[in-house]
Amino acid sequence: MAKKSRKTAAKYSELGRAKKRKQRNRVLPETESVAAAPPRPVAEARPAKTAVARAARKAQPEVKRATADYSYVTSDLKRIGILTAGIAVVIIVLAFVLG
Repeated sequence: MAKKSRKTAAKYSELGRAKKRKQRNRVLPETESVAAAPPRPVAEARPAKTAVARAARKAQPEVKRATADYSYVTSDLKRIGILTAGIAVVIIVLAFVLG
């Protein structure tokens, strides 16, 4: 069985090396230098929300979320507290007995 896993590992290793070689040999396209556009005034930075945009947002179907039931949490916390107190008592008793 060991030979089979080594063959699989070698295959994936070779695939990874081939991928890296391909990335190294890839020629990046030259980028053109673009003149920077003049800054826009602050008033034009964000368009005002229109009634059409609000209506389009409201037109989406409403997603109903399932209400979570956490009624078990309090009983679990009580159980955890009781176990923690019991373990603490056992540790204290052992400290006095063995110490």
